[in-house]
Amino acid sequence: MRNKKKPVTLADVAKSLGVSTATVSLALQNKPGVSIKTRERVQDTANRLGYVYNRSAARLRTQRSFTIGLIVPNILNPFFTELTNSVEEHLLTAGLSLLLAKTSENLERQAKAMKTMLEYGVDGILLCPTVTTRASDLTILTEASLPFALFTRNITGIEADYVGPQNKKGTQLAAEFLLQKGHTRIAFVGGLPASTTRKERYEGFQTALKKAGVKPSPKLNILCETSLPGGYQSIQKVLTQKDPPTAVVCYNDVVAFGVILGLWALRIAPGNEFPVIGFDNITDAALWSPPLTTVSCPPQQIGEEAVTLLLQRIENSALPPRKILLSPSLVLRESCK
Repeated sequence: MRNKKKPVTLADVAKSLGVSTATVSLALQNKPGVSIKTRERVQDTANRLGYVYNRSAARLRTQRSFTIGLIVPNILNPFFTELTNSVEEHLLTAGLSLLLAKTSENLERQAKAMKTMLEYGVDGILLCPTVTTRASDLTILTEASLPFALFTRNITGIEADYVGPQNKKGTQLAAEFLLQKGHTRIAFVGGLPASTTRKERYEGFQTALKKAGVKPSPKLNILCETSLPGGYQSIQKVLTQKDPPTAVVCYNDVVAFGVILGLWALRIAPGNEFPVIGFDNITDAALWSPPLTTVSCPPQQIGEEAVTLLLQRIENSALPPRKILLSPSLVLRESCK
């Protein structure tokens, strides 16, 4: 039987180059203190010898896994797809790996995901909680003293870092724009009743109407799944009722896409005949037909800020909890001009 080949170590790379193992370690981690020329020599030699980073050994030395957990409700939603990509890219730059889990808005799945990530010894967790999450549901993280940061959905009653958009300001901007265009029967479509984000966005929408002297109509406050079918079915239903809306503000871009498809199916031209505004400004918004006017607070930015918050928390657990509220802007496209 052939003997198993002994793995190449840092010491082997250092001996081949005639430098210290510390220099090799710094060069391979792109840390300061090593010249560009030396770094290139180290990397070339490591590749030639077949050196592979031993994460288990590093974990034993540092008591860190160099892995971050990311828990999202739905990886098929383009918002979370783009956010996940942003998180992974920024973690890669920091020399960290990503462990991903989805909850499908299920508390039990969320609890299992957190437990599994604790078992794997992640250095921290980025979490978009399920819509029904309470502070007590995150006790597993606080009791383990594991650094974590929330994004997109905040949870009352818990001291934690958080990053998300100024929801009220965003939907207020959208509604004010439609009111200035002369619309007074404006529907708000999308979102689940237990969602704090939904409540905030509808509150901002209501604020704009009330300031303009327009009484919000309960019949135009449409709850639905934040999905294409949710938007599609909701707009078709609301347009059949007495005194239907003449424009719509949507909970997010995905719901707005469904609304636009529903309008096309009814032979109503989105934009020209019926303005539609989304929320988020995901990449597909500019490519839709027609291109979607939306409240812009891109998932890439939320992902980047969330990673920054968590890494700072890992480095200094004594920092006070921080809340970053990103200011939205209205991006005008053909669905509403």
